[in-house]
Order: sequence, then structure tokens, then C-alpha cells
Amino acid sequence: MGLRVEPPDVNVSRSDFTVAGEAIHFGLAAIKNVGATAIESIVRTREADGRFATLDDFCARVDLRLVNRRVVECLIKAGAFDSLGSTRAGLLAALDQAMDGGQRQQRDREEGQVSLFDMPGGGGAKPAAPVAAAARVPEWPQEEMLAYEREVLGFYLSGHPLEQYREMARRIGALSAADLAARSTGARVLLLGQVSAFSESTTKSGNRMAFATLELVDGSTPLTIFPEPYRSCAGALRHKGPVIVRGRADDSDKGRVVLAEEIKPLEDAMGNLAPAGNGHGNGNGAGNGGASAHACRIRVSGAAEALPELLASVKAACREHEGRTPLFLHVLLPEQEVVLRIKELAVDPAADLVSKVEGLLGAGSILVEYAGRA
Repeated sequence: MGLRVEPPDVNVSRSDFTVAGEAIHFGLAAIKNVGATAIESIVRTREADGRFATLDDFCARVDLRLVNRRVVECLIKAGAFDSLGSTRAGLLAALDQAMDGGQRQQRDREEGQVSLFDMPGGGGAKPAAPVAAAARVPEWPQEEMLAYEREVLGFYLSGHPLEQYREMARRIGALSAADLAARSTGARVLLLGQVSAFSESTTKSGNRMAFATLELVDGSTPLTIFPEPYRSCAGALRHKGPVIVRGRADDSDKGRVVLAEEIKPLEDAMGNLAPAGNGHGNGNGAGNGGASAHACRIRVSGAAEALPELLASVKAACREHEGRTPLFLHVLLPEQEVVLRIKELAVDPAADLVSKVEGLLGAGSILVEYAGRA
């Protein structure tokens, strides 16, 4: 919709979503461990005495009996102090010192002690605060920063750890969450994602199986892993990085689920996968680390009167790139999807063919499926 959504900000946000200029800022109440009394103290202090300039300034002014260390740590991890110009890593490193200094100042105020610079004729303005050491601490790696966001917000806000694999997923035919939802029950699927949670269970026969959540770049999907595949992929479910999942689409009372048949860390699976553009003209997967394309699927949609011309153009492109990979045509009609095996024509699904088909039908209209080694 063209809306810019920003992280929560101690200098802008209130409890709920807050509009500031052309942006919408997340509310502070969305952050784990940040309660209503802490938010009230932050907003009240900001409205009474102005914006917070530094972390030290924040800790000196808000009521630290209501805004404790855990609250401030979660605010930092959520990006709520980004507007102060220091790295999140630096702010967290300086937090204990800032809290100690703030507590001393608040204790002194309660006991009636006044700084020399606060006394009449005491030398005028307060001395400028020294540059915080926090500004000199390098930021966390992107993956660590995003993990902290998910920890305190429940989702990724400033990015996604799988974003760098988006193009790879498209090239190997891995489905998006939207594509997965459109597949028919029982359809074979290939996914590239990251396991965010999993739990084990015992069947009536005493075998172990598992349930997991696979994060995709545009959503997530539940996985069910029955005992036989679980024996071989239990380690991969604990892998912290991206994984490749092969399985079948299924439906449960809770919606779409994938029955996983194979799960491998991405780096292990890449020997069995290859981008569509890496093949050679012989169509047998040479140069792809031994991986063979076992299907090329082209999805065609459009108005009925335009379909004959589109299909003719696709056929001509495929004729120019004949090979040995079976070709399937998915024709998307208003109420159904018709899948045709083109028996008289097989293709070499190399980069040129992918480029031509996507030029005719749009990005993502051609998928190349690679078979894993036995």
C-alpha cells in the first residue's frame, strides 16, 4: 500500500501504533516485557521534558523503578533507541553503566542534592554530555540483530534472514508461502526456509516423530515429520541456518501443512540442487554437481482469448531449447488448474530458456525441479 512502517521509537511511539509524518511506528506495547506502567513513564517524561538525547539521558529521566533493566534491554533489541544514533550492540554494552548513572542521579534528586550547575550563578549551562562509547561499538551481524528482533517482537521487522536466499529459492523452484497455499493436496513440494520451532512426539507404536514450523521469506508453514523420515532428519531440524525441505502438501483442521520426507541443511543439499541457469546444452545436468533436472514446469495464465497466442510463443521458445528434461504445462483457468505433460517435447532448462519464458509470462512462471541423489 506504499506505507512506511518503522520500528518502535522511544522518541515517537506511544503504546499502540503511532503515525509520525509519513511513517507508522510500532507501539511500545508490542515489545516483550514492556508493560503499561513503563510505557506511561516513558511517554510522560518525553512529553514533559522533551526528546531523549542519549541512553544516559533516558536512564537519568525516566522512573527506573518502573523502567527496569530488562525493559530497557528489550527496547534496545527492538530498535526503539535507533534514533539516538548509536548501534544496538553499543547501547546494550553501555546499558549497565547508563543504569548505574541514572539511579545515582535519581537518588540524589530524591535526597535533595543539587548539582553545582543547577544552582543560581553556578556557571550557566550544564556541560555537554561526552560522546557515548556506545556510538563506537560495531553493530551485531544482521542475523543476530534479526534474531533479537524476533525474540522481543515475535517477528522480523527490519529485514528477514532468508532475504539473501530469495533469488536462489526461485531458481531452484522452491515455493513461496503463497505458492504452497495454491498447490493441490498431495502435490510434491520443495521449500527453502528456516526451522523456528519443533517438538517431538511418540506414536502409539513407540516411534518418535516431530512437528515443526518452517519460516519462509513471505510467511511460514507447519511441518509434520513421521517416524521414518524423522530418523534421518532429526539433526537438520536443530540446524540454525536455512534448510531445504522436500515433501507433500496436505490439509489439516488447522490449514495447510507439509508432510516432510527429507530435510537437509542448505549447504548439504546444494550438492543435489542446482539453479536453473547452470545447466549445459545437453540437458543432462552436467556441470551441476551431478544434479539432474527431472521436470520443467511452465505456468500460463491470462484471458481465454490470449491463451492460444501465449501457448504458441511458449512452444516456440521451448523448441529452441530442446533437451531431455520432461516438460509440464500448467494452464491456470478461472476455476481450475490444468496440468499437461508435453510428451512430444522435452527441454534443456538452461538460463536462456528461463529468461525467454519469464520475458513472455513474467517472473516465477517457470520452475525447474531437481532430483536428489539416491
